[in-house]
Amino acid sequence: MGYPGREEYDSVMVRDGITGHAPVEKVEISRIIRASEGRKRVYYAAFLATLAIFFSIAESVIPKPLPWMRLGLANAITLYAFCVLRPREVLLVVISRTVAASLLLGTFLSMGFILSLTGALSSFSVMLLMYRSLRRWVSPVGISVAGAVTSNTAQLALVNALFVGSRLSLYLLPFLFLFALVGGIVSGFLGRFLTENL
Repeated sequence: MGYPGREEYDSVMVRDGITGHAPVEKVEISRIIRASEGRKRVYYAAFLATLAIFFSIAESVIPKPLPWMRLGLANAITLYAFCVLRPREVLLVVISRTVAASLLLGTFLSMGFILSLTGALSSFSVMLLMYRSLRRWVSPVGISVAGAVTSNTAQLALVNALFVGSRLSLYLLPFLFLFALVGGIVSGFLGRFLTENL
């Protein structure tokens, strides 16, 4: 119940755009991270690295045709990190994610770890180059696909180098690019979602 004329009063308030409540301003996490300095930036980088580790571990339970072929969902965090962190901080996120995930999965210093680190660093390099020079013309999904293709190609090249004379890369190349395309698109859309909504 309200006082007499309450309904008319409320209708006038709504009509005139006066609700009695202060306007709610959307808090943009990305803006807060960009504006932060010093120790706070380390905290934000650690938070993003934790998210990337979560994605890496969650992805490890998904069946895959070859050990180094993953969807690369953690690259979505890398893609978002490029928007809010400095390059060296993004690199820290990438290395921390790779090392921590391998420790938790029990693969540290194994061949799987070496392949994963090779793919992560090569993907980071290409994505950084494209983000700095081509982001006006290439979408986040395109950058993600390029990173996925580079990661898989670098890992396959390492396998081929370790097993001299192997023709494994020739047989796997078409499937490699198809898998990288799918994974890059998925992580690219996820990264774009994070960029546009945080």
